[in-house]
Formats: sequence, structure tokens, C-alpha cells
Amino acid sequence: MIHQPVSSFYEVQTREFILEAKELLKLRKSLARVYAQRTGKLLWVVSKDMERDVSMSATEAQAHRIVDLI
Repeated sequence: MIHQPVSSFYEVQTREFILEAKELLKLRKSLARVYAQRTGKLLWVVSKDMERDVSMSATEAQAHRIVDLI
């Protein structure tokens, strides 16, 4: 008999990974809504801005309306 060891362990890992990914997507959507409301920008614009890391100076962050005061 050939047996795949710890096969149920991989199933548990996969399920946990999927649940974590779903939670992260919910968090991302919630954060995008807060940013959109706070900055006055459209949700799709904020979502696009959040797709990758963007480095900003303090002045750029203020212009983007992420921070109030420098």
C-alpha cells in the first residue's frame, strides 16, 4: 500500500488559508470604503491606489487627503 502521509493536515491548511484570504478581502474592502469616505475619492480609485505599495512624502499624503496635518 502506498499512503500519502498527513493528507488531512493539508486539507486543514487549505481550508484555513481560504478562510484567512476571505477575511483579508473583507478587511481590504472595509478599509477601501473608509478611505473613499474620508478622502472623497471614488471607491474604485481608492481600490486601485491600494493595489500596490505607494510611498508618499508627507505633502503628497496630505494632497491625497490621507493625513490632515503635517
